[in-house]
Amino acid sequence: MSTMEEIVKKADLLGYRGEKREEYLKQEFKLLEECQAREKKEEAERQAREKKEEAERQAREKKEEAERQAREKKEEAERQEKKEEAERQERKEEADRKETLVLEKMKLDAEMKLLQAKIEAGIIKNEPDGSSARSSDAGAKHPKLPNFQDGRDDLDTWLTRFERFAESNDWSREKWSSSLCALLTGRALDCYGRLSAEQAKDYDKVKEALMKRYDLTEDGYRRKFRTCKPAEGESPDMFVNILLFWG
Repeated sequence: MSTMEEIVKKADLLGYRGEKREEYLKQEFKLLEECQAREKKEEAERQAREKKEEAERQAREKKEEAERQAREKKEEAERQEKKEEAERQERKEEADRKETLVLEKMKLDAEMKLLQAKIEAGIIKNEPDGSSARSSDAGAKHPKLPNFQDGRDDLDTWLTRFERFAESNDWSREKWSSSLCALLTGRALDCYGRLSAEQAKDYDKVKEALMKRYDLTEDGYRRKFRTCKPAEGESPDMFVNILLFWG
């Protein structure tokens, strides 16, 4: 775009004089002003457009950042809710397990007390299946086994006597544990009560737990072997049989 000085020089070069020169300059100055005004307007529009675009960009970025933060906050809340739900479920399951164990123990204790009371009252005679039909003599009265006296009776000897009595009366082995529990006292009864309901039904598992409780393991028998002495009234043959059993 030409400047005013350039327009004047151009008029001189063209040799314009007088009114013709003035008319030329007037026309050229007018064109110059119009051009400058147009450029100024375009510059203002350009700046306004850039300002608008910048404002829109900032608004868009602000919106995207707000959405990102909201999304992260929502995801964190969902993760926390799932974690708390899992913890609540775990606590509930643990409480249910404890409640089940307590109820099973209470039920087992009640059954043991009822069975013990019936045995002591002579209502049942330690026949696990409730019938004397298994016996070779259906009408015979089986002798009542004495309770295991903790601290007085020798557990392995007492268990041997119990097993022989059960076998001689043709008891079903599945019922041995339920009859055994009614005859236990002290530490033996406590040991039985600590078993799970499933373990308490298995005589072999009950016996194993009792043997461990009274240190009647391989090492325990060895210690007994080294310190054992004949009991009062015990014959040499009986004492030797006991030593052979422990050895």
